[in-house]
Formats: sequence, C-alpha cells, structure tokens
Amino acid sequence: MIENYKMLEDVVRDSYASVVWSHKIQEKQADIYAEKFKKMETVNIGAASLTSVGIVALIFTDPLWLKLVSALISFATVYITAYFKSFDLQKFITSHKAAANKLIAVRDQYKVLLTEIKLKADSVENLLARYKELVEKTDAIYLEAPTTTDEAVDKASKALKIKKDNTFTDAEIDSFLPLSLRRENK
Repeated sequence: MIENYKMLEDVVRDSYASVVWSHKIQEKQADIYAEKFKKMETVNIGAASLTSVGIVALIFTDPLWLKLVSALISFATVYITAYFKSFDLQKFITSHKAAANKLIAVRDQYKVLLTEIKLKADSVENLLARYKELVEKTDAIYLEAPTTTDEAVDKASKALKIKKDNTFTDAEIDSFLPLSLRRENK
C-alpha cells in the first residue's frame, strides 16, 4: 500500500517539475518578445525622427550623402513598421503570459496533490483519479500554448538552476508571514 503512494508521488513529482519548467519557459519567451518589441519601437521612433530631420535639412541644403542617409533611415522605418504589422509582438507577449499564468494555476494544483499524497489524505485510487484530471488540464494547456525558442529554454534553465527562481529559504518565507506563522519566531 505504501509502495503505491510512493509510485504515485514519483509520477506526480515528475509532472510537477515539467509544469514548473514549462511555466518558466513561457515566462522567459514573453520577456524575450517584450525586450525585442521595446528595442524595435525605440529604433523605429529614432529612425522616424531622423528621417524627418533629414527631410527638413534637404529643404535648406542639397548634398547627395544626406539624401542617401535619409533614404536608408526611411527604409529602416518602413521595414520596422512592416515587421510590426506582420508579427504582432504584443500578441505574442500576451499569449505567452497567458500560458504561463495557466501553468501557475495547474502547478499549484499539483503541489496540493503532492501534499495530499504525502499526508495519505485519500485513497491511492482517488488521488490517481485527481492526477489523471490534472494531466488532462495540463495537456490542454500545452496544446494551446504558443511555441517557444531555444533562447527561452536557455534563459529558463539559468533562472531555475542558477538563480534558483521559484525556490525560497525558510527565512525568506518567514519574512512574508506574520510572526505567529513563522517557523523561526524571532
């Protein structure tokens, strides 16, 4: 009987870890697109401003190099604007954040299930049925989730393995709680 709880716990822990990873990858992909959008928007504003300055300068002077530079900067502005129209980075950011938020919710449900398994709060059969429901929810999220890049996976790996995102020491957790709920009542 105890072996069944252990086996179920192992399987649920594996699923939990996958959800933690997937959440962080979706979060990092959203960050990548947000950073790209911010950079391109800044370049676009700068290029549009320089194009305007170049055109105004052409009214007062007529050097060929100024015409060429203005044309190139104008081309860059048009290219970036077309890129924004073709690839809606804001939509990508929103869809990755939505997937990450759904994964947080299911991650917390896995955590509750693991707690119940540890406490043997229900029969293995009932806990297994709950696990199967969670797997179905998780699979539905994965099917809807937008694809991610290797860069997002690398950033998630650094965040989880090196920076230890999603992990807290007892002291850190205590700092969020009132004195009466702290492990170290200091």
